[in-house]
Amino acid sequence: MDPYVAGGTTRHSGRPDWVLLHKSARISGYRNSTTAGCHTMEGHPIEVSFWLVDPPGISYFSVHCSGLNKDFHDEPYILCAEAALVLFSVTFVPIPGRRSIQHFVYRAGPGPPSLDLIPDPDRIRIGDQFGLLPCGDSEHYAVVFLNTKFAYNKPCRSDLHIFSSVTWAWSSKVPSSCLSEDDQALLLNHGTCKSVMVGDSSLGWVDLFSGIVLLCDVFGECPVVKYITLPASRIRQTDERGLPYFASEYCCDVSSCRDDGLIKFVEIEFDEPERRRGNQGWRAIIWDRIMTSDGWNQRFTVDAANISVDRSYSDLLPELWNSKTGEPELKRLIFLTPALSKHDDNLLHMMSKVNKEDDKAWVITIDMKHKAVEAIAPYSTKGRKLISWHSPCTFPKYIDPTTSGDHVATYSTKRISAADCVLQVLLSRDWFREIGN
Repeated sequence: MDPYVAGGTTRHSGRPDWVLLHKSARISGYRNSTTAGCHTMEGHPIEVSFWLVDPPGISYFSVHCSGLNKDFHDEPYILCAEAALVLFSVTFVPIPGRRSIQHFVYRAGPGPPSLDLIPDPDRIRIGDQFGLLPCGDSEHYAVVFLNTKFAYNKPCRSDLHIFSSVTWAWSSKVPSSCLSEDDQALLLNHGTCKSVMVGDSSLGWVDLFSGIVLLCDVFGECPVVKYITLPASRIRQTDERGLPYFASEYCCDVSSCRDDGLIKFVEIEFDEPERRRGNQGWRAIIWDRIMTSDGWNQRFTVDAANISVDRSYSDLLPELWNSKTGEPELKRLIFLTPALSKHDDNLLHMMSKVNKEDDKAWVITIDMKHKAVEAIAPYSTKGRKLISWHSPCTFPKYIDPTTSGDHVATYSTKRISAADCVLQVLLSRDWFREIGN
């Protein structure tokens, strides 16, 4: 067992099909068989490594830049991840002669892992509207940037900018628009929080309060911009002024499945949304739709009171136990953020705490179809932001097993004993201590 992996305790053969990757990196020089390197814009060596565990355990990535680790302005940050690819940014303290923000693409396979520095696009605002598309077998890829412009009393106009790993250059297109007047009004206030790949050649930029800007046929001669509104029946938890009680990422998530173009959306409805506390009721509602369909289908609606919790979980979390009913209850926890996987499954992952001030949280996997808790994993929130904390990634399944060695641990999500849970926490503590030095 690798002593620097934060997560579960039961090793098994194989590798997870996907992981919940924490978006913020650790600054650490530890290496393993996922490690890949290149050079910064100024010629300094830089390496990235991934530390993988099965969901609901949280996987991490670390970045090391020899001689410059104290020059990071912020922790490196995941922008998006699709198939075998991960796009992340590194922000250095600005000094003359050094580009402060630099972007890198990690490729898990085929072949040995690799890391590329992406050249800066010309005349493009660097922001959160990047997207990432693999080309065919993921040996090549495209980094995509969609820039939407508005003019008074005129239809909005989008410029599409694409970096190709084949030509190693940026190119531009003007996509056509399939936006109604209502769509354009929504787009005017669209605030992107994440991007998702839909099907093989389409990208969506998600605003969890309103909808998805969908760019179809990115590699075609004439890409098309559409707008997908979120389900009309979704719960909008706002105060008397119409303002949200909290950021949408605390109660919503969107994910997509590449193989069939399926888009999933989840929202959590709380009995008392203005009070983030435990011992209150909530319901999870999941919709889905195919990219080409006309509307959303309500897939599951599950009330927390009806979710069964095996009694053995109270060994991990005694606070789940209700002494009056003699049963563990999920609603006793404070639920913070939901996460959907990149597969067409029935699972919902939720970050939770016993007390809001705790540095320790728990990620809980809920089988929505069977209304049951499937797994629980500890997570340290010390110094971590909980909003937009995760990025579901499928790149582990692309790692070549002949080059993977023995340093990337995978873990089962089966129920674990209290003793194993203590070991999990100790391993996590060691991880945070070591990479914090």
